Amino acid sequence: MRGRLRKAAAHPAFERCAAAFGPARPRVAVYTGEGASHSWIWFCDLLERLRLFDVGFVTDADVLAGALGGFDVLLVGGGDTYAMAGSMGEPGARAIEEFVRAGGQYHGSCAGAYMVLSEVDLEPFTPFRLIEGEMLNVMREPPAPLCLEHKYLAPYGPDWVFHPVYGEVQLSAGPAAQGLEGFDGNGTIPAPLFGGPVLSVPDESCVVADYAGVTDRAAFLWPRQDAERLIAGKQAFAVRRLGNGTASASGPHLEHPLFPESNALLASVLLDHWKNCSRSAGVPPALNGWPSSGSVGPALDRPDIPASRGSDPKTCISEIKRQVSNARIVGFGLEKTPVTWKIGVKVWEPEKIRMFLDVAWDRLPYFEARASRGTLPAAPLEELAEGYAQVTDLAKTLRIEVESGRDSQAEAQSLLTRLKELTAKFLALYFELRMREQAGRDLSETGDGAGWQAG
Repeated sequence: MRGRLRKAAAHPAFERCAAAFGPARPRVAVYTGEGASHSWIWFCDLLERLRLFDVGFVTDADVLAGALGGFDVLLVGGGDTYAMAGSMGEPGARAIEEFVRAGGQYHGSCAGAYMVLSEVDLEPFTPFRLIEGEMLNVMREPPAPLCLEHKYLAPYGPDWVFHPVYGEVQLSAGPAAQGLEGFDGNGTIPAPLFGGPVLSVPDESCVVADYAGVTDRAAFLWPRQDAERLIAGKQAFAVRRLGNGTASASGPHLEHPLFPESNALLASVLLDHWKNCSRSAGVPPALNGWPSSGSVGPALDRPDIPASRGSDPKTCISEIKRQVSNARIVGFGLEKTPVTWKIGVKVWEPEKIRMFLDVAWDRLPYFEARASRGTLPAAPLEELAEGYAQVTDLAKTLRIEVESGRDSQAEAQSLLTRLKELTAKFLALYFELRMREQAGRDLSETGDGAGWQAG
């Protein structure tokens, strides 16, 4: 896996897109609130590959409090669409639409795409209408699945949203893909479909990509030929100009780090908006300009972090590394058990625990290199060390419940919620350090010094 990630991160499209953004780069909000699963992490991998470090993490409460006014882009990934839409309601939908019409950019993958389709019109989705289109993977009585029963269905009023294929599919270019990175003369590109919508978009000029077919790297919950017949020729990725801004929605997770061509396609849509529509293009990034409504923004100067208790940053990093390692060991063990947890309409498997932990594990060499140069703040590292110690304890408690055969739903929800919060804090610090280096505001030499590559 690590080798594949390094190879994907070296794709030349990332350097071209990163350079094209220029010195003034967008301020990006990544949604981590109610309903968000683990897949928002993949947006962070993509942003890092594009050297877009001006990143904050917003929740449903932040959206309702006006936090989007401090950003240029809002990225919403997979998870529980009901929880997302229900937590924000009509005021949140209005805030997002006003953000876009004022020159902002919204992109939703999977759950973030379902939420903003105009024809997904049952409560709580009715107010969210950024993309003119509907989902086709819905019926009253879907046939029984061939596999992955826990991944197959989600309720939608009296009907069911169903997923006939789960894994790698092929995309072909639509009319709106002209001039964008990704396809580069190729007939099709691969992308991962993990429960996202099969779209029907009436305006062809809005279609960036269609589903072209399936691949052998997928699980088929329907007979393969039936699954392919359902999706082939249907829309996968659509973009729409709305007021002064841009909204886009994709069924596949174009941000997934193992799919560089899909990454490049999404990056090009972000870049096209930044160059042609953005309200902030040409304005240097504001290092401390994020809102204070509770979103996880700059980590070095956050007033909610107590003053350092005098810990040495190197000691803090060692403790973070120890706790993350311990929690990963527990997570690996849980992956060998046949357990899943349903939180809302979202099914979580044990491997999602390690996905959160790997975010920190893979980036700790960067922190170690910075600590050796004496350029790290202690207070946020102390907070992270304490947080990962809590995670280790929660993971061990969960393991005890699972191994005993008792209901572990509450323990799993506590652990996954804490992991999501802590991962956002870790990445907020990481991105701010990278941004300050990029802006030349660090006292040390420019560059990360660790040789770590995103992915």
